[in-house]
Amino acid sequence: MKIRILKTIEGAKEAEGLSVMIDAFRAFSLECYLFAAGARRIYPVKDLEEARAAADAHPGCILVGEEGDAKAEGCLYGDSPWQTGAGRVAGKCYDGKPDIFTEDNILDGLAVGPEGPFYPRRHKGFDGTPGCAAVPGLFAGKDIIHLTGTASSGILAAEVAGADEIIAAGLVNAEAAAKYALIRNPQSLSLVALGKGGLENAKEDTLCAKYIESLLTGETIMGEDVLPKIFRTRIFTSDKIQLIADALLTDDGKEFFNPDPEWQEVYPREDFFLCTACDLFDFIIRIKRDEKGILYAEPASVSM
Repeated sequence: MKIRILKTIEGAKEAEGLSVMIDAFRAFSLECYLFAAGARRIYPVKDLEEARAAADAHPGCILVGEEGDAKAEGCLYGDSPWQTGAGRVAGKCYDGKPDIFTEDNILDGLAVGPEGPFYPRRHKGFDGTPGCAAVPGLFAGKDIIHLTGTASSGILAAEVAGADEIIAAGLVNAEAAAKYALIRNPQSLSLVALGKGGLENAKEDTLCAKYIESLLTGETIMGEDVLPKIFRTRIFTSDKIQLIADALLTDDGKEFFNPDPEWQEVYPREDFFLCTACDLFDFIIRIKRDEKGILYAEPASVSM
């Protein structure tokens, strides 16, 4: 299996074989939570005009997503897992605070993030199965239209490039993506880290790509393009993924900790913790086209 890590929309234009589209903050993390809450299909669209057209074609769909740095007009929620109520896990409402960090997992004096000392979580994140949304049953059996310019553009670019199969992942289901690749055993595997706006590197996406690669090859995770600054000179094996992901709060994840109330309306701090709960889900997101040729996403369980 030839594995390539590609970056941004330009990288997606070179995708081949089995292609894994990665947008950890926040598009594909959100979609994982929506599927866990019972959504049937998600239709990714790149702009508001396309979202409205999709809504007209699919009466009863729920619209979510953002345009620019705000919830898109007409959408019930933005691009936020927290706002959709995804913090409700195993019957307990996760409030986004690091209360799931354990005393025996603290690395003393490792780093100080926007909200004090950095406490890494255990690898598997939450100790339960994701459950209902903020409004119980809101997404169960529903089709959702997801306005996400970067993710949609990346998928379309990979299609044009001739990718044999396209799936999507974030840190929350990266291990499932690796298992799926192992089962499919393609000649070529393209790990596309879509990045910030599809234009520049995002450490969370590159970390996800390198983590998937490390699970398949046994190679280490290293590099300034992926590791938070506090780990710049370190190398890690794949079992340290949660440690690295949590440390993103001292680096590219800082955007979620801007205290401005208007900013928190769009990028709530809780989203950071939800999007970095590594390997919470055991399914991948499969990208397909329906009988009318319309692009959609659906969950697919992965079992070895």
